Amino acid sequence: ADIYFYPNFIIVYSSKEKFAIIGLNELRLTFTPVRFIETGTVPADSKIIDRTWAKVNKNGTPDKRFKDNYEIPVVRYGNIALQTSTGLNEEYEFSNYEFAEAFANSFLSYQNTIKALWSN
Repeated sequence: ADIYFYPNFIIVYSSKEKFAIIGLNELRLTFTPVRFIETGTVPADSKIIDRTWAKVNKNGTPDKRFKDNYEIPVVRYGNIALQTSTGLNEEYEFSNYEFAEAFANSFLSYQNTIKALWSN
């Protein structure tokens, strides 16, 4: 489904028959960092924060039993989860951690402002 954000609600849209309108007061947004072992191409907007090996020992050193063992980058992604008590449960990973964090912080700040206005 597609998710559309509006000033006081979101719309979760699959089709003309399958959609939901959810108030911002019902939505829980959580943001978490994710260490991701990137075996594919590292996106240009990601930051490599560590390295590991394709074949690794329990202590983190390369397993020397494998001839062509190679390093793999570990990147930091941002995870945004959207949940409601009525069943919405979506998670998204973003390659640009800083942008995802900025969006989450801005959204939560806006949501708190809206909640404060509704309670008055």
